[in-house]
Amino acid sequence: MRRRLDQGDLSAEELLESHLKQRNQWNDTLRAVSRIVKPEGGEGPLAGIPITIKASIGLDAVCVARLRQAGAVVIGQTNVPAMLMNWETESEEFGITRNPWDFSRTAGGSSGGEAAAIASCMSAGGMGSDGGGSIRLPAGLTGICGLKPTPGRVPGAGHVPAIGHPGGLLGVVGPMARTVEDVSLLYQVVSGHSDRDPFSAPVPEMKGELRVWEAPIEELPWDEIFAVWEFFFLRVNAHAIGVPLERTREYLETPEPSIGEMLAIFARRDRLRTWCLEWMVEYPVFALPNPGFGAWKLGEFPGVRAMRPLVLANLLGLPALAVPQGFDENGMPLSVQLVGRPWHEAQLLETGMKLEQERGPYPLAPIARGE
Repeated sequence: MRRRLDQGDLSAEELLESHLKQRNQWNDTLRAVSRIVKPEGGEGPLAGIPITIKASIGLDAVCVARLRQAGAVVIGQTNVPAMLMNWETESEEFGITRNPWDFSRTAGGSSGGEAAAIASCMSAGGMGSDGGGSIRLPAGLTGICGLKPTPGRVPGAGHVPAIGHPGGLLGVVGPMARTVEDVSLLYQVVSGHSDRDPFSAPVPEMKGELRVWEAPIEELPWDEIFAVWEFFFLRVNAHAIGVPLERTREYLETPEPSIGEMLAIFARRDRLRTWCLEWMVEYPVFALPNPGFGAWKLGEFPGVRAMRPLVLANLLGLPALAVPQGFDENGMPLSVQLVGRPWHEAQLLETGMKLEQERGPYPLAPIARGE
């Protein structure tokens, strides 16, 4: 998109108008953009590019300030489920977010509004957040791309709830767009150290060989990875929230974690991370399902355990990139996630762009094609 603007194939005014037209035509149906923001442009590498921001990320967040300083035009904030604790997107205030490929199916969650806005061309890209697949799952179900970075690579300051220990150990903010190239453009703007993020560190970009290793992923201790992630994301957060939500209600019936239990779980997480990083010396970039099936019918969530391929990157602090690949038997997008070593986002993004080149252009959702 940046290239088309620079080459003069498209003006900034035309780009903004086309996305606003899509929003005006389809937002009542999709329920993607929950708050409209007056467009204000600027100069910089993102000048003229209309973006949206997940509603859990404040417009005063570090990443949003960086996007605006780079010239991006923020045109709205997007729908999220209550407390972000769902893999579908529905809010009391704004309703159910629907998939642009099939209105009877989910756009995923919790960045479902963001994914639906981008996939329907209401927005050229934007920011989501991910504590249990919440960038990658909606991206995968709607046929777009999304990057879950290493914790601290993209400042999470300004996200609500705050990204910090203990439950926030898993969460990050990251860019979403229709192509890996556009995700990379956004990432270059929003990444970098900030004193406002407790996980932030001035670590340089790490690169490596641009290929995906055929890793024996069955060797990974999936049951233990899921159990430890489940403790942090569902049990700890359930007690921190204190309100019985659809996905956390059962965890409120368990005792609130003790300090001793918390320390023991942190130790288990550290052992798993060490084991996995040693394993990744041989397999530094590998592919996982994202999540392994297409979007389900609204209200037919297949269960939290079906999200197991997504949680490894959250629990172990690894970057992961969602890239669309093919379709299921219902014509819904399928996706793969590339997982890399900490701080190797540049390697993942370059590998993802190579994968895109080999795959060829991925189709837009029918409503984005004017069908």
